Amino acid sequence: MATKNKLSVPFMPIHPGSILKEELRERGIKQKDFAQLIGMRETHLSTLIKGRRNISAEVADKLETYLGISSVSWLNLQTQYDYDCSMIEERVVET
Repeated sequence: MATKNKLSVPFMPIHPGSILKEELRERGIKQKDFAQLIGMRETHLSTLIKGRRNISAEVADKLETYLGISSVSWLNLQTQYDYDCSMIEERVVET
């Protein structure tokens, strides 16, 4: 069985919510306004941005519609985040 390259695992994974936060900031969009625009409760958007909620396919589609960033990109970011978290956890368990 091949071993995984532990050097390629980041020290800290980047949640897609932090990328969304930066995107909204750069565009000058307030979180409250954006939540209303996409039909999401402010508290849900806030927890997503804080990394405590995952980006679902439904949310990714809304982000694509309103930000022009493909839903596949958002879902890939979520998948990468989940993978990085599992690899970090595996690395911690081994030490």
